[in-house]
Amino acid sequence: MKRRTLLGAAAALPFAAGTAPAQGSWPSERPIRIVITYPPGGTSDFVARTFANQLGQQLGQSVVVENRSGGGGVIGWTNVVRSAPDGYTFLLTDNSLATAPALLPNLGFDINADLTPVSLLVDYPCIVVVGPEVQASTMGEFVALAKSRQNDQLFYGSMGNGSSPHLYAELLQDQSGMKMTHVPYRGMGPAFTDLLAGRVALLIAAPATVMAAIKAGRVKALAIGTPGERIPALPDVPTLKELGFDFTYSFWYGLLAPKGLPQPIAARMQAEVKKAFEVPEFRNRFVEQGGVPVAGDGEALAKVMRTDYTVWGGMIRERNIKPD
Repeated sequence: MKRRTLLGAAAALPFAAGTAPAQGSWPSERPIRIVITYPPGGTSDFVARTFANQLGQQLGQSVVVENRSGGGGVIGWTNVVRSAPDGYTFLLTDNSLATAPALLPNLGFDINADLTPVSLLVDYPCIVVVGPEVQASTMGEFVALAKSRQNDQLFYGSMGNGSSPHLYAELLQDQSGMKMTHVPYRGMGPAFTDLLAGRVALLIAAPATVMAAIKAGRVKALAIGTPGERIPALPDVPTLKELGFDFTYSFWYGLLAPKGLPQPIAARMQAEVKKAFEVPEFRNRFVEQGGVPVAGDGEALAKVMRTDYTVWGGMIRERNIKPD
């Protein structure tokens, strides 16, 4: 997956008019929007809709998910940045926001100054999966297969240039010595569809995207990337670290709001996230998918964003990776 001054155009963005509600009046009889920057079908969509349903029950009102894909995330991010900081618009994002300034130098806003981190929600290991027709059942076999086809490279998919699955696959190639050809998509849902169809050989994806297909035998899980140990949902799948790779990275998902969100509303929302994870049925939906519930506060989210910007922003600049 910062603390630098980003992209001086932030001041030019007009924020939507509106006065933040008093602490005691939030939420009122208005729907709360959770914006994500990917189309339906991927892990971000799963996380957002699972949270929206639970938060709606807890708050006693409508919580809706808006899929605003396109522009490498800019369309959705900008929509939230320009919204009123009144507690009725939130952004649910993954690692991609943290690396956006390196990938998009003319982003038009400052991810640190123009957004309010609210909560670090959940962390997922990344799973290296291959399609059913790929003649490899282990990471070692796949690396050997890829190396044997240097003049006819295998394809791997991602949710776009500079996305975490793209950067993780680049690191994996560096560490293994294999070479593949990148195919960017506008979300993990479309990329996964093409994996099943045999158009790409490999994906590095979050468990929620691929777990059902793994258990059904439609794709093969070769390894997982995680800072921890094997996950209960896939006890027989080794970690990349076990296999000798210096790879301990994962996918995180966090909740942010427009700049100026009143602290009492941020605190209330963060408390609602913690309350949600105390519900066994809700918590288990993530655990069964290989997720690790975090429910960290805004500073926990800001910290992982800073780390990702340093590590992966460096790779983006070094390799001159450009958006789709």
